[in-house]
Amino acid sequence: MGTIGILVDAKVFRNIKNGKTGREKLGHYNKAASKHGLTLAYMCLERISLSTGKAHGYKVVNGKYVYKQFSIPKVIHNRTLPSSNSLHKRLKHLSQKYYVFNARNRFPKFRIHRLLKIRFASHLPVTTRYSRVHLRNMMNRFNSLYIKPQSGSIGKGIIKITRKGDERWKVQLPTTTVVTSRKRAELKVNNNVKRRSYLIQQTIPLATYKGNPYDIRVSIQRDLNGKWRLTGLYGKIARKGSHVTNVARGGTAKKCDLLFQSSFQNPSQVVDDVQRLSLDIARFLGNRLKHLADVGLDIGVNRSGKPFFIEMNGRDQRYGFIKAKMPKTFYRTYESPILYAKYVMQSGKK
Repeated sequence: MGTIGILVDAKVFRNIKNGKTGREKLGHYNKAASKHGLTLAYMCLERISLSTGKAHGYKVVNGKYVYKQFSIPKVIHNRTLPSSNSLHKRLKHLSQKYYVFNARNRFPKFRIHRLLKIRFASHLPVTTRYSRVHLRNMMNRFNSLYIKPQSGSIGKGIIKITRKGDERWKVQLPTTTVVTSRKRAELKVNNNVKRRSYLIQQTIPLATYKGNPYDIRVSIQRDLNGKWRLTGLYGKIARKGSHVTNVARGGTAKKCDLLFQSSFQNPSQVVDDVQRLSLDIARFLGNRLKHLADVGLDIGVNRSGKPFFIEMNGRDQRYGFIKAKMPKTFYRTYESPILYAKYVMQSGKK
């Protein structure tokens, strides 16, 4: 019976014993590990010693968490996002000595866009780095734009601007919405962005459900054979008046069958197109980003049914499947990393 490491945030780690681990449902990892004849070792970066090769953490013994010291497992599934430079360095050094998949789980959005443009240009919204000059140029070209943080997640910090007549623009900031002149719209956006790293992206005219736009979250993970497989997908519907679809920002999660049947004459074709594009993108990025094995892709579908890549999440939160009433798929998002870790152990990958 082999041992797999699960690397979690310090907050999750501190609450393992009392079971209050938020959206990380560790019981699903435990169930999958037991099913497939594996032992789990839960760790956090703060309690790992690279010099000794030891960690203090929790092992699951007879269904209970036991805190103890153990050798760092050779294969580790990363679910942490380091909060400091020192922890970043520790994770980097850990991944040099051990097989840590998804060791890096956040990438600048524009870097991913540039990589994908090599092959998937027709499925990408026009995107550029943020600058005041680029903002003016993009406002000249398009009637609606998103301005996004390069490293943001769950919809934080996203701005949307939309043309309203010749010289008026609707500006949807994270906390307020105004309609103003073009000049003042540019100023408001720039004051909000300040010196942070943002990008500007053409708005895709998304399909709607009951008048509200939605996009698709696609979970794609490597399996027991090391191959990319689509674990599941669900739709994220923006709440009325919102410019973001994220469930964490008030969006609603629904099964794609329901959404596509309401939006398209040939919903099965749209599902096939979304799945095909998502798998192709995961395989493409998996060949270019080291030890990538578990991603959540945001795919927008326009009103004609064409899929567009919006962004990649390297630490998919997964709980949207629960909101969409898909508990079996939710479990599989935890089982797949366990299966891939087993494959890595058995194949001796480095």
